[in-house]
Amino acid sequence: MKGGNWAALAALAAVALYFMTRPKWTPPDTATPYLSDIIEAEYKNGMPSYLLARLLYQESRYRADIISGDTKSSAGAVGIAQIVPRWHPNVDPLNASASIAYAGQYLTSLKNRFGDWKTALAAYNWGQGNVNNAMKEHGYKWLEHAPTETQNYVSQIWGDIA
Repeated sequence: MKGGNWAALAALAAVALYFMTRPKWTPPDTATPYLSDIIEAEYKNGMPSYLLARLLYQESRYRADIISGDTKSSAGAVGIAQIVPRWHPNVDPLNASASIAYAGQYLTSLKNRFGDWKTALAAYNWGQGNVNNAMKEHGYKWLEHAPTETQNYVSQIWGDIA
């Protein structure tokens, strides 16, 4: 190659390296007050970087009205991690720090039960009983039979961090 072509090739390689190694997703500025708790929970639970941060974004968009409980989901989920109190009575969903730690532990317990993070995400969204039943009925193609919301939940979160 002639001199100019090497420089162009090197520049192209640098651009490719940047896009291959940059984080796919970073938390928005509204996540800043919660990042130390999130990073601690991810580290303690051996989670991929920003998995919990991305899940919390999917759940609450880090909106103050959702985190405070002023806005509730149709299922009665509240707080930063959108916890349904009747299913998770051992955590105060309006205490963001406690909810972050709990969500990290809970997601990790789902990963340990089902064997991978994608299935854990589906179980966080759809419920472990539903995921378990779908796996029994449909085998390895179970996710194709999950609700569209759950399919999107998994693909959006995992696609952003994997």
